[in-house]
Amino acid sequence: MIFILALLPALGWGLMPIIAQWNKGKPNEQLLGTTITALLFGGVIAMSIDSEWSFLIVVISFLSGVCWSIGQYLQFYSFLYLPVSEAMPISNGTQLIGTTLVAAIFFNEWTGRLDILMGIISLFFIICGIYLTNYHEKDNTQIGTFSVKPVFILLVSSLSLTVYVVLPKFFNIPGASIIFPQAIGMFTTAFLMNLPYLKTMNYQRVFKNMSTGLAWSIANFSLFLTIPYLGVGKSFTISQLSVLVTLITSTIFFKINKSQKEKKAVLVGAVLITIGILLISLLKK
Repeated sequence: MIFILALLPALGWGLMPIIAQWNKGKPNEQLLGTTITALLFGGVIAMSIDSEWSFLIVVISFLSGVCWSIGQYLQFYSFLYLPVSEAMPISNGTQLIGTTLVAAIFFNEWTGRLDILMGIISLFFIICGIYLTNYHEKDNTQIGTFSVKPVFILLVSSLSLTVYVVLPKFFNIPGASIIFPQAIGMFTTAFLMNLPYLKTMNYQRVFKNMSTGLAWSIANFSLFLTIPYLGVGKSFTISQLSVLVTLITSTIFFKINKSQKEKKAVLVGAVLITIGILLISLLKK
């Protein structure tokens, strides 16, 4: 049961960008629809579970939600330049690198030489995997789509999403207490981003993207349920297997044209990222 529960975040977060692309819409419309569901879901959880709310807990959780909205908007925005199957390995991989380095430096999760060696090897696998999942042959017409701009956007996105993950841990915020004030921060930020576009945005697409928020909310809540059994570090690491879900489903639904050499590169890259994730999970205490 715990094994299935631990895989739900990977499934939810892996399907989330696919659902967002399927529903279409501009990045700001995708973000607003996602955060509406997150706020509703967070409200239900708050009424169902006893939560401890102090001023510090509310402020830190709210700021965590702000960071999530900024990072998620930039991730949606990157889809304008890169296919989901190429953007998500960069996003997931760099987030995992960021959270792993923060855990090693600030939370002392690498406690010996063996941990440091395994950590470096795992990060090397992830970096190589990211490169291979975005490999293009020189004669491929899609070569121009892989430019500095979307990569920079994704790096800033990952930085913000890394802060969203590690900020509550810095202040030891209980998992049950995070969800609702975090959702308020997510929705407030998305709403403020959309203030200039309230009269012109397509509300039908906003409504459709509430299903994107449902995928995210289920994943986030499943992660919360898994943490007491596996810990924060290992639970989050397993959740990053979402990159495999995204790669497989985007290839099926969006029928991206790739040469045989590129398909092999993506397969090898996915394997390397998976190995890196599993190695990192062994380091978590």
